[in-house]
Amino acid sequence: MTITGEWIGEWAGRMDALASTFMEQFTSKFGYPPDENYVARASTSGSEEITGVGGVPEDLVTFYRYVERVSLPDVGSGFFVHPEAQTVAGLRGDLPTRIVGSREDSVVVFGSDGGGALFALSTTDGSTVYRLPPSRVEGDVYTEGPIPCEIAAPDLAGCLSLLERELRAGI
Repeated sequence: MTITGEWIGEWAGRMDALASTFMEQFTSKFGYPPDENYVARASTSGSEEITGVGGVPEDLVTFYRYVERVSLPDVGSGFFVHPEAQTVAGLRGDLPTRIVGSREDSVVVFGSDGGGALFALSTTDGSTVYRLPPSRVEGDVYTEGPIPCEIAAPDLAGCLSLLERELRAGI
């Protein structure tokens, strides 16, 4: 599914409502206060920096036009969609851009979880989202270890819907 601004706006609205309910119920449910769990909207039209890099799947460019970041540290082991600047820094060498092992692909890392795994979008097909468990990274190459990378979602919309389901399940 191709992401549109309308789709992202509706998704972010649902996430705002769910995060609010999650935060309100958290302390009584777990006995300690939550960290900040939120979807931060882009303050400007966003995606200017990532557009200049080239080769980034259009769905991710569209996402960053509307959303700056997602931070859900108290949902499951934690889920994060990195700010655009961090994603761009990753493309410039701070994070892996290639996977080698049982799967081989070129990727853009855009998120992570609280267990050290990375979420990466295929630049080959522009849609597949991988979950890369902690493993060896040399330069820009992620090498699969004993726990192989897995397909987290068929596309970015599926990944964002997964975050929504996880947040809903935490309520």
